[in-house]
Amino acid sequence: MKNTLRVIVILFVFSGCKSINPSKPKYVGEPVILPKATSEINIPIEIPLSQIERSINDALQASLFADRGLDLGGGFMADIDVNKTGIAKLQSKGSNKVSLALPMNMAGNLKFEKRIFGQNLNTAIPFNENLIPEISFVPKIGSDWDFSLQNINIEGYGRSMKYNLLGFEIDLDPIIRKHLQKMLDNQLDLNKFGRFDFKSLASEAWDSFSNPIELQQDGVTAYIYSQPSKLKVTEEITSDQKLKLYLGIEGEVFSQVGTKPLLTKKPLPNLLPNESKENKIDIMIPLAISYGDLDQYLIENFEGQRFRTDKNTLLEVSNISSQSYGDRILLHMDFKAIRRNRKEIKGEMYLVGKPTFDIGTEAIRFDEIEFDIQTKNILARSATWMKQAQVLNQIKKKANYPIGEYLNEARRELRLQGQLRTEFADFSLINPQLDVEGIYCTEEDIRIYLRSTGEMNVKVRAF
Repeated sequence: MKNTLRVIVILFVFSGCKSINPSKPKYVGEPVILPKATSEINIPIEIPLSQIERSINDALQASLFADRGLDLGGGFMADIDVNKTGIAKLQSKGSNKVSLALPMNMAGNLKFEKRIFGQNLNTAIPFNENLIPEISFVPKIGSDWDFSLQNINIEGYGRSMKYNLLGFEIDLDPIIRKHLQKMLDNQLDLNKFGRFDFKSLASEAWDSFSNPIELQQDGVTAYIYSQPSKLKVTEEITSDQKLKLYLGIEGEVFSQVGTKPLLTKKPLPNLLPNESKENKIDIMIPLAISYGDLDQYLIENFEGQRFRTDKNTLLEVSNISSQSYGDRILLHMDFKAIRRNRKEIKGEMYLVGKPTFDIGTEAIRFDEIEFDIQTKNILARSATWMKQAQVLNQIKKKANYPIGEYLNEARRELRLQGQLRTEFADFSLINPQLDVEGIYCTEEDIRIYLRSTGEMNVKVRAF
Protein backbone atom coordinates (compact mmCIF):
# COMPACT_ATOMS: atom_id res chain seq x y z
CA MET A 1 0.00 0.00 0.00
CA LYS A 2 2.88 2.37 0.93
CA ASN A 3 4.65 1.67 -2.39
CA THR A 4 1.43 2.26 -4.35
CA LEU A 5 0.94 5.64 -2.66
CA ARG A 6 4.54 6.65 -3.52
CA VAL A 7 3.98 5.84 -7.20
CA ILE A 8 0.76 7.90 -7.24
CA VAL A 9 2.57 10.90 -5.73
CA ILE A 10 5.39 10.67 -8.29
CA LEU A 11 2.91 10.44 -11.17
CA PHE A 12 1.02 13.44 -9.81
CA VAL A 13 4.21 15.51 -9.65
CA PHE A 14 5.20 14.53 -13.19
CA SER A 15 1.75 15.39 -14.53
CA GLY A 16 2.03 18.88 -13.01
CA CYS A 17 5.26 19.75 -14.89
CA LYS A 18 5.35 21.09 -18.42
CA SER A 19 6.76 18.58 -20.89
CA ILE A 20 9.06 20.44 -23.30
CA ASN A 21 10.45 18.73 -26.36
CA PRO A 22 12.96 21.03 -28.11
CA SER A 23 12.70 19.06 -31.34
CA LYS A 24 8.99 19.78 -31.56
CA PRO A 25 8.42 23.52 -31.13
CA LYS A 26 4.85 24.49 -30.50
CA TYR A 27 2.98 27.68 -31.20
CA VAL A 28 0.85 29.56 -28.73
CA GLY A 29 -1.84 31.24 -30.80
CA GLU A 30 -1.40 32.07 -34.47
CA PRO A 31 1.89 31.39 -36.32
CA VAL A 32 4.31 34.31 -36.33
CA ILE A 33 3.96 36.66 -39.30
CA LEU A 34 6.63 39.33 -39.41
CA PRO A 35 5.32 42.83 -40.12
CA LYS A 36 6.74 44.77 -43.02
CA ALA A 37 9.27 47.36 -41.89
CA THR A 38 8.06 50.45 -43.70
CA SER A 39 9.30 54.00 -43.58
CA GLU A 40 7.38 57.15 -44.32
CA ILE A 41 8.65 60.71 -44.25
CA ASN A 42 6.32 63.61 -44.94
CA ILE A 43 7.75 67.12 -44.83
CA PRO A 44 5.81 70.37 -45.31
CA ILE A 45 8.07 73.03 -46.85
CA GLU A 46 6.88 76.64 -46.73
CA ILE A 47 8.22 79.16 -49.23
CA PRO A 48 7.03 82.75 -48.75
CA LEU A 49 5.58 84.19 -51.93
CA SER A 50 7.74 87.26 -51.25
CA GLN A 51 10.83 85.16 -51.99
CA ILE A 52 9.37 83.89 -55.26
CA GLU A 53 8.36 87.47 -56.01
CA ARG A 54 11.98 88.62 -55.66
CA SER A 55 13.13 85.85 -57.98
CA ILE A 56 10.52 86.80 -60.57
CA ASN A 57 11.61 90.46 -60.46
CA ASP A 58 15.23 89.39 -60.84
CA ALA A 59 14.29 87.24 -63.82
CA LEU A 60 12.20 89.88 -65.64
CA GLN A 61 14.19 92.11 -67.96
CA ALA A 62 13.59 95.85 -68.26
CA SER A 63 12.45 95.36 -71.85
CA LEU A 64 9.63 92.86 -71.70
CA PHE A 65 9.10 92.68 -75.47
CA ALA A 66 9.13 94.78 -78.63
CA ASP A 67 7.85 94.22 -82.15
CA ARG A 68 7.47 96.11 -85.39
CA GLY A 69 4.92 95.96 -88.16
CA LEU A 70 2.47 93.76 -86.28
CA ASP A 71 -0.32 92.90 -88.67
CA LEU A 72 -3.66 93.60 -87.00
CA GLY A 73 -5.68 92.81 -90.14
CA GLY A 74 -7.69 95.11 -92.41
CA GLY A 75 -4.65 97.22 -93.24
CA PHE A 76 -3.90 98.03 -89.59
CA MET A 77 -0.41 97.50 -88.15
CA ALA A 78 1.36 98.41 -84.94
CA ASP A 79 4.81 99.07 -83.58
CA ILE A 80 5.01 98.22 -79.87
CA ASP A 81 7.61 98.54 -77.11
CA VAL A 82 6.71 97.20 -73.68
CA ASN A 83 8.98 97.90 -70.71
CA LYS A 84 8.81 97.02 -67.05
CA THR A 85 8.34 100.16 -64.95
CA GLY A 86 8.12 98.91 -61.37
CA ILE A 87 8.24 95.99 -58.96
CA ALA A 88 5.97 93.09 -59.83
CA LYS A 89 3.78 92.05 -56.90
CA LEU A 90 2.76 88.47 -56.18
CA GLN A 91 -0.36 87.57 -54.22
CA SER A 92 -2.41 84.51 -53.39
CA LYS A 93 -5.71 84.33 -55.26
CA GLY A 94 -7.19 81.11 -53.83
CA SER A 95 -7.71 77.77 -55.60
CA ASN A 96 -3.91 77.36 -55.58
CA LYS A 97 -3.57 80.34 -57.92
CA VAL A 98 -1.31 83.32 -57.56
CA SER A 99 -1.64 86.68 -59.21
CA LEU A 100 1.23 88.77 -60.54
CA ALA A 101 0.62 92.51 -60.90
CA LEU A 102 3.22 93.69 -63.44
CA PRO A 103 3.67 97.48 -63.87
CA MET A 104 4.69 98.26 -67.45
CA ASN A 105 4.68 100.93 -70.09
CA MET A 106 3.33 100.24 -73.56
CA ALA A 107 4.36 102.74 -76.25
CA GLY A 108 4.13 102.67 -80.03
CA ASN A 109 2.07 103.58 -83.06
CA LEU A 110 -1.12 102.32 -84.59
CA LYS A 111 -0.79 102.54 -88.39
CA PHE A 112 -3.27 102.33 -91.20
CA GLU A 113 -2.07 101.75 -94.77
CA LYS A 114 -4.64 101.03 -97.47
CA ARG A 115 -5.43 102.01 -101.05
CA ILE A 116 -8.95 103.46 -101.22
CA PHE A 117 -10.50 104.69 -104.51
CA GLY A 118 -7.07 104.66 -106.09
CA GLN A 119 -5.58 106.73 -103.33
CA ASN A 120 -2.95 105.52 -100.79
CA LEU A 121 -4.20 106.33 -97.34
CA ASN A 122 -1.56 106.41 -94.60
CA THR A 123 -2.09 107.51 -91.03
CA ALA A 124 -0.74 106.74 -87.58
CA ILE A 125 -1.77 107.36 -83.99
CA PRO A 126 0.88 107.20 -81.28
CA PHE A 127 0.05 105.68 -77.91
CA ASN A 128 1.86 105.67 -74.59
CA GLU A 129 0.10 103.85 -71.79
CA ASN A 130 1.07 102.81 -68.28
CA LEU A 131 -0.56 99.48 -67.50
CA ILE A 132 -0.62 97.05 -64.59
CA PRO A 133 -1.85 93.78 -66.07
CA GLU A 134 -2.91 91.11 -63.58
CA ILE A 135 -1.46 87.76 -64.59
CA SER A 136 -2.62 84.60 -62.80
CA PHE A 137 -0.90 81.20 -62.83
CA VAL A 138 -0.49 77.99 -60.85
CA PRO A 139 3.02 77.06 -59.60
CA LYS A 140 3.58 73.39 -60.32
CA ILE A 141 6.32 70.80 -59.91
CA GLY A 142 6.06 68.31 -62.76
CA SER A 143 6.54 64.54 -62.57
CA ASP A 144 10.13 65.02 -63.80
CA TRP A 145 10.79 67.69 -61.10
CA ASP A 146 10.67 70.73 -63.36
CA PHE A 147 9.20 73.83 -61.68
CA SER A 148 6.87 75.77 -63.93
CA LEU A 149 4.06 78.31 -63.98
CA GLN A 150 1.00 76.66 -65.44
CA ASN A 151 -2.36 77.98 -66.63
CA ILE A 152 -0.93 81.45 -67.20
CA ASN A 153 -3.81 83.84 -67.84
CA ILE A 154 -4.01 87.62 -68.19
CA GLU A 155 -7.00 88.60 -66.08
CA GLY A 156 -6.96 92.27 -67.08
CA TYR A 157 -4.84 95.35 -67.83
CA GLY A 158 -6.36 97.97 -65.57
CA ARG A 159 -7.93 99.67 -68.60
CA SER A 160 -9.40 98.89 -71.99
CA MET A 161 -7.01 97.83 -74.75
CA LYS A 162 -9.33 99.04 -77.49
CA TYR A 163 -8.39 102.04 -79.65
CA ASN A 164 -10.32 104.02 -82.31
CA LEU A 165 -8.63 104.83 -85.58
CA LEU A 166 -10.53 106.38 -88.49
CA GLY A 167 -13.77 105.16 -87.04
CA PHE A 168 -12.44 101.61 -86.67
CA GLU A 169 -12.13 99.97 -83.24
CA ILE A 170 -8.78 98.21 -82.80
CA ASP A 171 -8.34 95.75 -79.91
CA LEU A 172 -4.70 95.22 -78.90
CA ASP A 173 -5.55 92.61 -76.28
CA PRO A 174 -4.87 89.51 -78.49
CA ILE A 175 -1.44 90.86 -79.55
CA ILE A 176 -0.41 91.94 -76.03
CA ARG A 177 -1.70 88.70 -74.54
CA LYS A 178 0.26 86.60 -77.04
CA HIS A 179 3.51 88.47 -76.40
CA LEU A 180 3.11 88.53 -72.62
CA GLN A 181 2.48 84.80 -72.63
CA LYS A 182 5.62 84.21 -74.69
CA MET A 183 7.65 86.59 -72.54
CA LEU A 184 6.57 84.89 -69.31
CA ASP A 185 7.40 81.46 -70.72
CA ASN A 186 10.89 82.65 -71.73
CA GLN A 187 11.87 84.93 -68.87
CA LEU A 188 10.24 83.07 -65.99
CA ASP A 189 11.83 79.68 -66.52
CA LEU A 190 12.64 79.30 -62.82
CA ASN A 191 14.44 76.02 -63.42
CA LYS A 192 17.40 78.09 -64.61
CA PHE A 193 17.88 79.27 -61.03
CA GLY A 194 19.58 76.92 -58.53
CA ARG A 195 17.29 78.19 -55.76
CA PHE A 196 14.39 76.41 -57.47
CA ASP A 197 16.31 73.23 -58.21
CA PHE A 198 13.91 70.90 -56.42
CA LYS A 199 15.34 67.91 -58.24
CA SER A 200 18.70 68.40 -56.52
CA LEU A 201 16.89 68.75 -53.21
CA ALA A 202 14.99 65.52 -53.82
CA SER A 203 18.19 63.73 -54.89
CA GLU A 204 19.94 64.72 -51.65
CA ALA A 205 17.00 63.53 -49.56
CA TRP A 206 16.73 60.32 -51.63
CA ASP A 207 20.44 59.50 -51.23
CA SER A 208 20.46 60.36 -47.52
CA PHE A 209 17.42 58.14 -47.02
CA SER A 210 19.27 55.24 -48.69
CA ASN A 211 22.57 55.43 -46.79
CA PRO A 212 23.22 52.50 -44.38
CA ILE A 213 23.29 53.36 -40.66
CA GLU A 214 25.83 51.48 -38.53
CA LEU A 215 24.83 50.28 -35.04
CA GLN A 216 26.98 48.36 -32.56
CA GLN A 217 26.21 46.23 -29.50
CA ASP A 218 28.75 44.12 -27.58
CA GLY A 219 31.09 43.97 -30.58
CA VAL A 220 28.30 43.01 -32.99
CA THR A 221 27.76 45.46 -35.88
CA ALA A 222 24.39 45.83 -37.54
CA TYR A 223 23.59 47.93 -40.59
CA ILE A 224 20.18 49.50 -41.12
CA TYR A 225 19.33 50.66 -44.63
CA SER A 226 16.29 51.78 -46.56
CA GLN A 227 15.17 51.09 -50.07
CA PRO A 228 13.02 54.08 -51.05
CA SER A 229 10.26 53.36 -53.52
CA LYS A 230 8.08 56.46 -53.86
CA LEU A 231 8.48 60.21 -54.01
CA LYS A 232 5.38 62.36 -53.72
CA VAL A 233 4.64 66.07 -53.74
CA THR A 234 1.62 68.34 -53.66
CA GLU A 235 1.63 72.14 -53.92
CA GLU A 236 -0.67 74.50 -52.05
CA ILE A 237 -0.99 78.29 -52.03
CA THR A 238 -1.99 79.36 -48.53
CA SER A 239 -3.99 82.40 -47.42
CA ASP A 240 -0.96 83.70 -45.51
CA GLN A 241 0.92 84.21 -48.79
CA LYS A 242 3.04 81.08 -48.91
CA LEU A 243 3.73 78.32 -51.38
CA LYS A 244 3.57 75.11 -49.38
CA LEU A 245 5.11 71.90 -50.70
CA TYR A 246 4.22 68.58 -49.09
CA LEU A 247 7.15 66.29 -49.88
CA GLY A 248 6.76 62.58 -49.11
CA ILE A 249 9.22 59.66 -49.29
CA GLU A 250 8.19 56.04 -48.77
CA GLY A 251 10.25 52.88 -48.64
CA GLU A 252 11.12 49.67 -46.82
CA VAL A 253 13.77 49.23 -44.12
CA PHE A 254 16.15 46.27 -43.84
CA SER A 255 18.96 45.22 -41.51
CA GLN A 256 22.13 43.23 -42.02
CA VAL A 257 24.57 41.98 -39.38
CA GLY A 258 28.33 41.78 -39.89
CA THR A 259 29.26 43.22 -43.27
CA LYS A 260 28.17 46.55 -44.68
CA PRO A 261 25.61 46.01 -47.46
CA LEU A 262 26.67 46.87 -51.00
CA LEU A 263 23.76 48.86 -52.30
CA THR A 264 23.00 50.04 -55.79
CA LYS A 265 21.21 53.36 -55.52
CA LYS A 266 18.00 53.59 -57.42
CA PRO A 267 17.49 56.51 -59.79
CA LEU A 268 15.19 59.29 -58.71
CA PRO A 269 11.65 58.24 -59.69
CA ASN A 270 8.97 60.36 -61.22
CA LEU A 271 6.77 62.22 -58.80
CA LEU A 272 3.39 61.07 -57.54
CA PRO A 273 0.69 63.23 -55.93
CA ASN A 274 0.94 63.46 -52.16
CA GLU A 275 -2.36 63.20 -50.32
CA SER A 276 -0.84 63.74 -46.86
CA LYS A 277 -0.29 67.15 -45.29
CA GLU A 278 1.18 65.86 -42.03
CA ASN A 279 4.59 66.70 -40.67
CA LYS A 280 5.62 63.16 -39.90
CA ILE A 281 8.65 60.91 -39.60
CA ASP A 282 7.60 57.28 -39.08
CA ILE A 283 10.31 54.67 -39.62
CA MET A 284 10.18 51.01 -38.56
CA ILE A 285 13.66 49.58 -37.95
CA PRO A 286 14.07 45.77 -37.87
CA LEU A 287 16.97 44.54 -35.76
CA ALA A 288 17.98 40.88 -35.91
CA ILE A 289 19.75 39.18 -33.00
CA SER A 290 20.97 35.68 -33.78
CA TYR A 291 20.59 32.89 -31.26
CA GLY A 292 24.37 32.53 -31.44
CA ASP A 293 24.84 36.10 -30.20
CA LEU A 294 22.28 35.50 -27.47
CA ASP A 295 24.10 32.30 -26.46
CA GLN A 296 27.44 34.07 -26.31
CA TYR A 297 26.04 36.78 -24.05
CA LEU A 298 24.30 34.29 -21.74
CA ILE A 299 27.41 32.11 -21.50
CA GLU A 300 29.59 35.09 -20.59
CA ASN A 301 27.17 36.46 -18.00
CA PHE A 302 25.28 33.43 -16.75
CA GLU A 303 27.26 30.21 -17.12
CA GLY A 304 28.95 28.83 -13.99
CA GLN A 305 26.89 30.97 -11.64
CA ARG A 306 25.21 29.37 -8.68
CA PHE A 307 21.71 30.06 -7.40
CA ARG A 308 20.70 29.24 -3.85
CA THR A 309 17.41 27.42 -3.79
CA ASP A 310 17.31 26.79 -0.07
CA LYS A 311 19.78 26.74 2.83
CA ASN A 312 21.09 23.34 1.77
CA THR A 313 21.12 23.52 -2.02
CA LEU A 314 22.99 25.50 -4.70
CA LEU A 315 22.03 25.24 -8.38
CA GLU A 316 24.79 25.64 -10.97
CA VAL A 317 24.08 25.90 -14.73
CA SER A 318 26.32 25.37 -17.78
CA ASN A 319 26.24 24.66 -21.54
CA ILE A 320 23.58 27.29 -22.22
CA SER A 321 22.02 27.48 -25.68
CA SER A 322 18.92 29.03 -27.18
CA GLN A 323 16.58 28.34 -30.08
CA SER A 324 13.15 29.21 -31.33
CA TYR A 325 10.21 27.38 -29.88
CA GLY A 326 7.18 28.36 -31.90
CA ASP A 327 6.51 31.99 -31.10
CA ARG A 328 8.76 31.83 -28.00
CA ILE A 329 12.38 31.15 -27.08
CA LEU A 330 13.70 27.95 -25.56
CA LEU A 331 16.76 28.06 -23.28
CA HIS A 332 18.57 24.77 -22.74
CA MET A 333 21.12 24.36 -19.97
CA ASP A 334 22.79 21.62 -18.00
CA PHE A 335 22.31 21.91 -14.26
CA LYS A 336 23.96 20.54 -11.16
CA ALA A 337 22.24 20.67 -7.78
CA ILE A 338 24.88 20.77 -5.06
CA ARG A 339 23.29 19.58 -1.80
CA ARG A 340 24.81 19.66 1.66
CA ASN A 341 25.60 16.18 2.92
CA ARG A 342 23.73 14.64 0.00
CA LYS A 343 24.57 13.40 -3.45
CA GLU A 344 24.66 15.93 -6.31
CA ILE A 345 21.89 15.79 -8.86
CA LYS A 346 22.73 16.43 -12.52
CA GLY A 347 20.47 16.82 -15.49
CA GLU A 348 19.15 19.14 -18.22
CA MET A 349 16.76 22.02 -17.83
CA TYR A 350 14.53 23.55 -20.51
CA LEU A 351 12.95 26.96 -20.06
CA VAL A 352 10.52 28.43 -22.56
CA GLY A 353 9.57 32.08 -22.36
CA LYS A 354 8.01 34.93 -24.26
CA PRO A 355 10.55 37.66 -25.11
CA THR A 356 9.42 41.10 -23.97
CA PHE A 357 11.10 44.48 -23.68
CA ASP A 358 11.84 45.88 -20.23
CA ILE A 359 11.80 49.68 -20.51
CA GLY A 360 13.60 50.20 -17.19
CA THR A 361 16.64 48.07 -18.06
CA GLU A 362 16.33 48.41 -21.86
CA ALA A 363 16.76 44.66 -22.14
CA ILE A 364 14.91 41.70 -23.60
CA ARG A 365 13.62 39.52 -20.78
CA PHE A 366 11.50 36.40 -20.72
CA ASP A 367 7.96 36.24 -19.37
CA GLU A 368 5.40 33.45 -19.02
CA ILE A 369 8.21 30.99 -18.35
CA GLU A 370 7.56 27.26 -18.46
CA PHE A 371 10.23 24.75 -17.45
CA ASP A 372 11.03 21.10 -17.65
CA ILE A 373 13.95 19.01 -16.40
CA GLN A 374 15.51 15.79 -17.58
CA THR A 375 17.53 13.76 -15.05
CA LYS A 376 18.33 10.17 -14.24
CA ASN A 377 17.27 10.85 -10.65
CA ILE A 378 13.59 10.13 -11.05
CA LEU A 379 12.66 11.68 -7.70
CA ALA A 380 14.56 14.91 -8.36
CA ARG A 381 11.63 16.43 -10.19
CA SER A 382 9.51 16.27 -7.08
CA ALA A 383 12.19 17.76 -4.83
CA THR A 384 11.41 20.92 -2.91
CA TRP A 385 14.33 22.88 -4.41
CA MET A 386 12.87 22.49 -7.88
CA LYS A 387 9.49 23.83 -6.87
CA GLN A 388 10.79 27.08 -5.39
CA ALA A 389 9.64 30.12 -7.34
CA GLN A 390 12.87 31.92 -6.44
CA VAL A 391 14.83 29.59 -8.77
CA LEU A 392 12.85 30.78 -11.74
CA ASN A 393 12.96 34.37 -10.54
CA GLN A 394 16.77 34.28 -10.27
CA ILE A 395 17.14 32.67 -13.68
CA LYS A 396 14.64 35.10 -15.16
CA LYS A 397 16.60 38.03 -13.72
CA LYS A 398 19.87 36.81 -15.22
CA ALA A 399 18.59 35.41 -18.52
CA ASN A 400 18.09 38.68 -20.39
CA TYR A 401 19.74 40.47 -23.29
CA PRO A 402 20.37 44.23 -23.01
CA ILE A 403 19.87 46.27 -26.17
CA GLY A 404 20.55 49.69 -24.67
CA GLU A 405 23.67 50.16 -26.81
CA TYR A 406 21.68 49.47 -29.98
CA LEU A 407 19.02 51.93 -28.88
CA ASN A 408 21.52 54.65 -27.99
CA GLU A 409 23.35 54.16 -31.30
CA ALA A 410 20.05 54.27 -33.18
CA ARG A 411 19.02 57.48 -31.39
CA ARG A 412 22.37 59.11 -32.12
CA GLU A 413 22.34 58.09 -35.79
CA LEU A 414 18.75 59.23 -36.24
CA ARG A 415 19.67 62.66 -34.89
CA LEU A 416 22.65 62.83 -37.25
CA GLN A 417 20.68 61.57 -40.24
CA GLY A 418 17.91 64.02 -39.37
CA GLN A 419 20.23 67.00 -40.01
CA LEU A 420 20.42 67.87 -43.69
CA ARG A 421 21.80 71.12 -45.10
CA THR A 422 21.16 72.03 -48.72
CA GLU A 423 21.49 75.21 -50.77
CA PHE A 424 17.72 75.48 -50.64
CA ALA A 425 16.95 74.80 -46.96
CA ASP A 426 18.14 73.35 -43.66
CA PHE A 427 16.30 70.29 -42.30
CA SER A 428 16.40 69.17 -38.66
CA LEU A 429 14.58 66.36 -36.87
CA ILE A 430 12.62 67.51 -33.80
CA ASN A 431 11.00 65.55 -30.97
CA PRO A 432 12.49 62.20 -32.10
CA GLN A 433 11.13 59.14 -30.30
CA LEU A 434 12.45 55.59 -30.47
CA ASP A 435 10.35 52.77 -29.04
CA VAL A 436 10.33 48.98 -29.23
CA GLU A 437 7.25 48.19 -31.30
CA GLY A 438 7.42 44.40 -31.07
CA ILE A 439 9.63 41.33 -30.64
CA TYR A 440 9.23 38.24 -32.80
CA CYS A 441 10.94 34.84 -32.80
CA THR A 442 11.91 33.20 -36.08
CA GLU A 443 13.83 30.00 -36.65
CA GLU A 444 17.01 31.95 -37.44
CA ASP A 445 16.93 34.87 -35.03
CA ILE A 446 15.02 37.24 -32.79
CA ARG A 447 13.54 40.22 -34.61
CA ILE A 448 13.19 43.46 -32.69
CA TYR A 449 11.14 46.15 -34.39
CA LEU A 450 12.04 49.69 -33.34
CA ARG A 451 9.74 52.53 -34.30
CA SER A 452 11.17 56.00 -34.76
CA THR A 453 8.77 58.93 -34.90
CA GLY A 454 9.15 62.68 -34.96
CA GLU A 455 8.68 65.82 -36.99
CA MET A 456 10.92 67.76 -39.34
CA ASN A 457 11.70 71.43 -38.99
CA VAL A 458 12.51 73.13 -42.30
CA LYS A 459 14.18 76.52 -42.61
CA VAL A 460 14.15 77.77 -46.19
CA ARG A 461 17.15 79.91 -47.05
CA ALA A 462 16.62 83.44 -48.29
CA PHE A 463 16.74 83.51 -52.08
